[in-house]
Amino acid sequence: MVTTYNQASYIEETLESVFAQTYRSYEVIVVDDGSTDDTPSRIAPFRDRIIYVRQDNQGVAGSRNTGIRKARGEFVAFLDGDDLWEPDKLSFQVAAAERHPESGLIAVDGLQFGENGIIETSLLFGPFCRDLPVHSITQGNYYHQLLNSQLIYTTSQVMIPARVFDVVGLSDEQFKRASDYDLYIRIAAKLDFTIIRKRLTKWRYLSSSASGPLDLRFINYFLENLRILKKQLKVCKVTDRALIRNIIREKTADGVEKLYKYGIESDRAHATKIFLKLFTQMPMHTFSLCCLVGLWCPSFLRRKIAPAVRRILCRVDGQPTLNS
Repeated sequence: MVTTYNQASYIEETLESVFAQTYRSYEVIVVDDGSTDDTPSRIAPFRDRIIYVRQDNQGVAGSRNTGIRKARGEFVAFLDGDDLWEPDKLSFQVAAAERHPESGLIAVDGLQFGENGIIETSLLFGPFCRDLPVHSITQGNYYHQLLNSQLIYTTSQVMIPARVFDVVGLSDEQFKRASDYDLYIRIAAKLDFTIIRKRLTKWRYLSSSASGPLDLRFINYFLENLRILKKQLKVCKVTDRALIRNIIREKTADGVEKLYKYGIESDRAHATKIFLKLFTQMPMHTFSLCCLVGLWCPSFLRRKIAPAVRRILCRVDGQPTLNS
């Protein structure tokens, strides 16, 4: 299933990578999420080989949900309209899914590339994934690892058995950027993952994509990731509540510190806007308030009061030190 929005420059190459698959038993659903460029005319030569759905713009999660509802196959594999699959991608995933029928998600590795070449040589986060032997196929429970961090860079790496959506539901459209992370956590709470440590996806870096520029991705995802963890806190097992609360505290503190640094070095107004949104999501605590105030203090004043603020924070919240 291919989802696209204003990716006319890349959609033909993306579709060619689908039709080059060595695994041949598939249907191709293309969801055009209200593109305003010439995407429809670029797709036209492929119309006899695809199921084409054009809709008003609904965002990434809405596009994927439309495709899932249209899908008739046993598995749903996702591909963004500017990414690429290696020819053996589906063959490896289907074989792994058949070998591990209890898995709720099958993910492959890949690379990220841009105009100047390769940016990342792996699309799997965390040492527990990147330390897997190359070309290995590993099954396991990744729920707790996912709570700590996203494991998978792009949905173009992912295939999910269609039956899983009957168990966990579709993508949550309230999350504009991180709906995939929310979906993966919901799946991992109930089912194992299968990880194929083989580079079979190429993720194209574009600063204009939903993820945003590389240097802003953490900032762009910060608030949504916290909301996803808070959502999980409401439905998780009792035995996991303390863990999730602790992760939320740690991620809030880490995010606030990075947000403060971003505001000082790059964009104070944008950082302030995100701080104010954060305060609507959760109670204001000492560390966050100090960072917001410090953001607008003259540099000489920040340097002067920083030692006192550090001492207060260590006594009150045990939060990380605030660099001036």
